[in-house]
Amino acid sequence: MNNYQIKDDGNKRVLVIGDKEYETDYSEEIIKLIIERKGLARTPDYFDYKENREYILRPLFEYLNSKNYRNLRVLEVGCSAGHFLEFINNQPAVEEIYSFDIDKVLVEIAKINSEKMNLKKIKSLQCLSSKETLNLPYEDDFFDLIIVSAVLEHLPFENRYMYVDEYYRKLKKGGLICFFDTPNRNYPLETHSIGLPFINRFSPQAAFIYAKLFGKLKGISFQKFIRAGTGWRNATYYEALPKTLAIEADDISEEVGYGYNLFLQQPRSLKFKILLLPLFKFMRFISLRLDFPASFFLPYINIVLKKTHSFEK
Repeated sequence: MNNYQIKDDGNKRVLVIGDKEYETDYSEEIIKLIIERKGLARTPDYFDYKENREYILRPLFEYLNSKNYRNLRVLEVGCSAGHFLEFINNQPAVEEIYSFDIDKVLVEIAKINSEKMNLKKIKSLQCLSSKETLNLPYEDDFFDLIIVSAVLEHLPFENRYMYVDEYYRKLKKGGLICFFDTPNRNYPLETHSIGLPFINRFSPQAAFIYAKLFGKLKGISFQKFIRAGTGWRNATYYEALPKTLAIEADDISEEVGYGYNLFLQQPRSLKFKILLLPLFKFMRFISLRLDFPASFFLPYINIVLKKTHSFEK
């Protein structure tokens, strides 16, 4: 028996859960697919993702448009339910869009939405297995722009570098690769899933005990806790760089509009920003003086890297 109701309100649908109502322009079919995949409690979050997350892409495409980039072939790694696809499709700089995810249901949602909105620049939208993403079905040096948003922290921890190197292999010389909305392991508080200080620096066994002691993993076994794709370990700036490829990639994040300024624009807690603003201003001053990337210590990594040279060709 369903403990929710979906009401049709003309151009909108309303999901009713208990005494709360959540409005969306998603169809009833998509709402049910999200409930199936993410559960009823998390479904309303997906209604706002498109509006709440597009701010991440705006500085990038403002930069590309200002520099008169055109005819770009774009790869979005991890399309999820397609939150970014409409925005990317509408950019003058973009000619073709390719995207994939390992979640079959989310890819189906993205396809339904893309067809509904007639996003003609999308050339490929695929569901790939985790193993297949280690050898992506595209030519080497194929893409002008690769966007990896809220993905890096979910890649298998032990061989994460192999997935990242595959992205760089598919990127053209002179192309840009972007890692966005990535929770930073070097930030003291784990803000992505468990919410405990320093937990992402512990061994899996110690982290599991730590989380259990603070009541954070009720009903979760150790096997589920360490399953590939869980994001509690987060990621680092270092993990966004190529490891097995002799490639040079320059950080142009500040030039494009990322770093401390983007963090201050994020739609997160105002109180959180006010309390930490003096600290972040000091960190920005130090990073500029000592020439290290701003994203080293911010809560979330948002960086743009330019593939400038490959010594293998």
